[in-house]
Amino acid sequence: MKKLLLLLALSGCVAAGHAQEILLGTDFKMYFDNKEFGSNEFAVPGLDIESGTDFAARLTPRVGIRWDEKNTLVIAADMIKNFGTQESAYLSEIKPVFYYQFQTPKVTAAAGIFTRDMMHDDDYSTAFFSESERFFHNRMNGVLAQYNGKRDSYVEFVCDWEGMYSTLSREKFRILLAGRHYLDTFYYGFNYSMFHYAGQQGAPIENVVDLQLLNPCVGVRFNAFFDFDIKLGALLTAQRDRSFGHSWEKPCMGEFAFRISRWGLSLDERLYVGDNIHPFFYGHELEDGTPLPYGRELYPAESFFRTDQKVYSRTALSYRRSFFNDTVSVRAEFAAHHDGTALGTQQMLVVGVKLLKTVYNSKNHKK
Repeated sequence: MKKLLLLLALSGCVAAGHAQEILLGTDFKMYFDNKEFGSNEFAVPGLDIESGTDFAARLTPRVGIRWDEKNTLVIAADMIKNFGTQESAYLSEIKPVFYYQFQTPKVTAAAGIFTRDMMHDDDYSTAFFSESERFFHNRMNGVLAQYNGKRDSYVEFVCDWEGMYSTLSREKFRILLAGRHYLDTFYYGFNYSMFHYAGQQGAPIENVVDLQLLNPCVGVRFNAFFDFDIKLGALLTAQRDRSFGHSWEKPCMGEFAFRISRWGLSLDERLYVGDNIHPFFYGHELEDGTPLPYGRELYPAESFFRTDQKVYSRTALSYRRSFFNDTVSVRAEFAAHHDGTALGTQQMLVVGVKLLKTVYNSKNHKK
């Protein structure tokens, strides 16, 4: 009954005389991520990803109204259950998703709380977001603007407001920019993040950290029985903690990526050479000796980018396929992380379902 009232309320918001569609659907994802990083010096309990397993499922039922073929208003619930937990509640988390979307073949814009898959998320290196961060931080709060050109070329802008200034949270927001331009074989592009990590009400010190990360790249894609993708890039940072000096730290890394794939199977090697790009991970000590660590709240990337060994290699063997007209997807992956001192391994299995169907179209129900 509540859903029916909601649909009627939404319908009343749409101007009369415009073609309307009512959409129903759901997204489902099962996420298994087993990390064995215990032998690495940067597996810090409480601050970092420890050896252990993330095993959870997400269900996101959606209802929406589309009008004039370009405008859509969506309301959904993002529900997560962490397997094996003993909470009294039926689910581990239930959070809202609601957004307005304007979409044409070339232009997409969204405002509200929308899901991460509306971005070109796969083009962001794990130097921006780890795999577990992408799953558990699935909702973007803000706006998205995207232009899609020929041959998969695109440029996009996202603003994600991650925290409100209060006694419970720092004020935090992230600006993301990304783009790719594909030619016949070659391509070039970039990913950029500007993270404003500000104060918290009632905290011992209301310091502000600015963190910028730019990842320009050039690459080549071609087929020679196998599909090849070879890329060169850089991870360039500029970061400062304003309460502990206004000078900018500028650690950087070079990036080499090589992928060979066929039949859904891929071998992916990513080699990074350079500095520790997480210099403020452990934060600072206050005058009374109280530690003020930032940890993964400031750096949601893969832990290995904090290595002091000047090199980090990530080698992954994976299988990815979509079935039933791209409504069902499967990803299985084994990854080995090595920084010259220790080896960390990671096993992943992700199963996803995406369904969205028009259940009512005013064009077919004329009075």
